[in-house]
Amino acid sequence: MVHETSPLQPYLEIIEGILPVTPIAMIDLGSAQQRIREHPALAPLLQTYLADRALGGQGGSSADETFDATLFIKWVIALSNLAPAIGDNLANGEQSAAPLLESWCPIVEDDVPLLVGRVSGHPHLREGARVRTSPLMNLQPKAGWARSCNRFYRLGLYDPSFLKTLQKDGRLSASAKLLRADRSS
Repeated sequence: MVHETSPLQPYLEIIEGILPVTPIAMIDLGSAQQRIREHPALAPLLQTYLADRALGGQGGSSADETFDATLFIKWVIALSNLAPAIGDNLANGEQSAAPLLESWCPIVEDDVPLLVGRVSGHPHLREGARVRTSPLMNLQPKAGWARSCNRFYRLGLYDPSFLKTLQKDGRLSASAKLLRADRSS
């Protein structure tokens, strides 16, 4: 089980696991594109990337389903390494405006790593809503924050039992499980 102070960057591990250990400029793009499209955790992330591109975001503007595997991988790496503005261990800037996630725990559902918990201060969700985040890019519990694909979260109380609560209520599939730091989940 993930200890509440174990940092995780699950997509960096996923990328390393499916791509050969070669410089990014030497990747066989056709093969990499196919592996990305077929990978159960990368396929949903790819849809977010393509939507971002269609809106003219970081991936460049394109409304079709084509993508450059190199740019996608760089986008995943950038999101996985992005940290909020923090000064003297006190939250400020982007992190202080981030929603607070209480009773949180990292899980894997349908091979996609994400967080579940009760959210407050989210711009689109009601206070106290039970949520699952977009794909989890970076978890830094000791520092008190996490980065999903879409936003930063401040982390409150860690509660691995919340997974079972959501499963019992039918809000998560029975196959969802805690994300393990040793990647054996």
